[in-house]
Amino acid sequence: MRTITRILVIMLLVLCLFQGTDLYVWTGSMLYLVIIFLFIFSAIASFKTNASLKINVPEILIIIYIIYLIANNSFKGTFRDNKQLLDYLISFSLYFPLSYLYKNDKEIPKFIFYGIFAGFSIELIVGFGQLFGVIENSNSEFILGGLFKNPGALAGYMAISFPILLSGVFIYKKLFKSENLLYSVFLCLCCSVCLLILCDSRGAWIAVFLSTAFIVDYKFKIIRFTIDHLKTKVSKWVTGIVLMFSVIFLCFVLYQYKADSAFGRLFIWKTSKTMILDKPISGNGFGFFSENYGKIQSQYFLSNNATEKEIQVADYVTCAYNEFLKMLIESGIIGLFLFLSIMYCAFIKRNNKKNKFIIAAKASLLSFIVLCIVSYPFSLMSNQLIMMICLVVLFAVNDFKTYTITGYRKIIISAGLLCIFTLLFFGYRQLYGMSHFHNGYAKVFSGDINNGINEYKKAYPFLKYNGEFLFYYGSAYYLKQDFSASIKYLQEATTISSDPHAFITLGNSLKELKRYKEAEQSYKTASGITPSELYPKYLLSKLYVEMHETGKAIKMAKLIIKKKEKVVTTAGMQIKKEMNDLIDQNNKPVTKF
Repeated sequence: MRTITRILVIMLLVLCLFQGTDLYVWTGSMLYLVIIFLFIFSAIASFKTNASLKINVPEILIIIYIIYLIANNSFKGTFRDNKQLLDYLISFSLYFPLSYLYKNDKEIPKFIFYGIFAGFSIELIVGFGQLFGVIENSNSEFILGGLFKNPGALAGYMAISFPILLSGVFIYKKLFKSENLLYSVFLCLCCSVCLLILCDSRGAWIAVFLSTAFIVDYKFKIIRFTIDHLKTKVSKWVTGIVLMFSVIFLCFVLYQYKADSAFGRLFIWKTSKTMILDKPISGNGFGFFSENYGKIQSQYFLSNNATEKEIQVADYVTCAYNEFLKMLIESGIIGLFLFLSIMYCAFIKRNNKKNKFIIAAKASLLSFIVLCIVSYPFSLMSNQLIMMICLVVLFAVNDFKTYTITGYRKIIISAGLLCIFTLLFFGYRQLYGMSHFHNGYAKVFSGDINNGINEYKKAYPFLKYNGEFLFYYGSAYYLKQDFSASIKYLQEATTISSDPHAFITLGNSLKELKRYKEAEQSYKTASGITPSELYPKYLLSKLYVEMHETGKAIKMAKLIIKKKEKVVTTAGMQIKKEMNDLIDQNNKPVTKF
């Protein structure tokens, strides 16, 4: 059984990388199956022993956090069929089988390392394949993106995995049965530096730098050596001041390197404050940010209080670029406090000599926390799993206060299995719906709209709370020119999503049915979500012409002509030309007879 569980751990760390690919349904099903087997095998092994059930303080916090998320989101009605929440809860629940395996199988750390190395290598192969044009990134916006399709997500995954592999090379050489494997890992690390630079993610750069510095200091005791050689107060003060100004200068340089991007994130954080104030204690529920931020941003821009710079940097976003802020919005002060308490436990204890992998875990977790401040690491299940592995390592041996449960051990384990199997059941429901969604999308895209809609109908009971699915479902009816049906599903989509395309297509359907006022509001909302885009404003101008409100049409046309595009496009130039023609037509003098 140990051999099987070791293989399952490697499969777990590799399959989770394919969650955003075209193989998502198949690999997702395999991933859930691996998780089921890990729980079952761990439970069977536990049942065979007569040892009492022991649980320490951090593990109690993890259980409370999981229960809180389930109860809070169930009460708020946001649990639903929320795939992101399900994966998040499953990742945290995996702490317990992984912890059991880590404590009872001395070889498991080696296979965890092999799994991370395998996943890391796959991402490198795909990444360089995309750079050299051998492999095409399915996200046409980026050349480089790995299996995650996005360079920021790829850089985040590599930044979290990098310190674990680096620790293996510098500290845990006994993990390697041969020097060839050691050199292979070292070569991968060198290659990953190139990809990290090309990904152009400042958050990942900072995370890798700090985690590497942490490992190097552990290996060579640089900080201790420096402190020992600073004998006088003056030398200590000068060193401290130099370090402080160096950090300030580095932050300034990184900000200026991509100033618009940095200002854009500051704007997101500023706009998000109203979402915090709404329900500060328990939050608004999982997924609330991605569903509602665009609408709140739209209201801000439609109020005419925005600056030109804010208009230029604002766009449609589904993540807060700060996981702690997002957690505060969605899970409230209670959820954030529980999560930070778990992180506090991870770092509060000093290094335990019995736990030889603690440096790798702390370094990786340090990278994760840095990314949480400026990026979106929780959006990937692969990152969540590595975080849980780090917590397993940090909580497994350190001397936290432990409680022993002598009775009801099998009942408690069985109850835990029932909970995780329930979560996995809902996860499989999502995957089943996604299979029909993908089939329907392929058929609509090829022009077989009726059969595509039939596939969407099969997916609807499972994905009726998925904004992306509802958008495509409504769009299919729009293409079929069944505008009433299109409006039904697009209105559902815009209720649980802020996708500007959903508002635009909804506006188009409403316009076809002469429901002009509703169409105007949809176009305005889309315009506020992407204020620098010309197309929603163009549609508004055309709507005003059809409504015979010439004054509004010309005012919007003038606004479009003055608007600066982020990227000048042929479509943008054509829109401006058409708006110039509209103004010229209405400025012609009327001939009197």
